[in-house]
Amino acid sequence: MSDLEIVLLVGLALGLILGPLTARSSARREKIYGGTPAKTLHLIASGLFVATPPAVLVGAIAGLGLKTLFPLAFSVILSSLGILIVFAIFEKQAKPAVNPPVDRGWTAEDARKSGL
Repeated sequence: MSDLEIVLLVGLALGLILGPLTARSSARREKIYGGTPAKTLHLIASGLFVATPPAVLVGAIAGLGLKTLFPLAFSVILSSLGILIVFAIFEKQAKPAVNPPVDRGWTAEDARKSGL
């Protein structure tokens, strides 16, 4: 097995292990409204994003040069960003609209409370 194959396997393994944990933590902090497609895209993007640093670290230890590691890291992070853009499209369509506050204007009650 070549060094690049080892780096890709390590990245894949750690992405499969750490990706769901990261996606679950993120979903706990902010609810996902887009249903199953949005959750799946979020999971894939999380896995790709968290797989990048360990893969680059293993590649540096294995002796792969910067000419290999930089494009690898850049392409994985850009693919994660692309998946998150598609995720945002699903999420935007499904997210409930926020009701803007209704401006009542200046009322007599506001005038009494202001003390003017």
